[in-house]
Amino acid sequence: MNSVIDLRSYVSASNSRLLVMIDLQEKNYAELAKDRAADLTRSMENCTLAIQHARNLGLPIAFTRSSSKTDGIERTAPSAWISDFKPKRSDMVFERRQPSCYGNQLFEDIVSRIGNFAIAGLAEEACLATAIDASHRGHHVTFLSDASVSRGRHKTDPQAVHILATKAIELFADIATTRHWLLATSPRTLKGHRYG
Repeated sequence: MNSVIDLRSYVSASNSRLLVMIDLQEKNYAELAKDRAADLTRSMENCTLAIQHARNLGLPIAFTRSSSKTDGIERTAPSAWISDFKPKRSDMVFERRQPSCYGNQLFEDIVSRIGNFAIAGLAEEACLATAIDASHRGHHVTFLSDASVSRGRHKTDPQAVHILATKAIELFADIATTRHWLLATSPRTLKGHRYG
């Protein structure tokens, strides 16, 4: 069954110049696997598709992960990358201490030159915070909603949290499925203007 693609979202997604993958780390995967195994598997498959597509198109890929300080001086080592999602030497890697990727100044500098990017990963709060900061800077974000997973919070079902997080992100970014993003950024689709 083909779903209708919102034209504005479709055109905006086609302008993605960078793929940003958030917190694809073993610790996050292990936590999410406890109660979201099926959703996590689908999301990771979509992350794989997005990364492969970006590499085939020559789009730059940025991997971001959270890092923290234990006592204000000593930093704890960030969790290892998921084995199938380790950045390659050609990829960018950014560490941040805030939820937003813009907490890393180098990320902000690079995105300020690129402007438009797609975002996905294993921390919906980081996707939301990044989308808000991007909106404030006039940058355009496309959130790949099915290449992301949310945790349950305050006795709320993880799926309900993900729906709410996606609705919140939609206030600041365009929402697309991975399939729609792949179509929107495909050179053949762009030349032929085929939407569905």
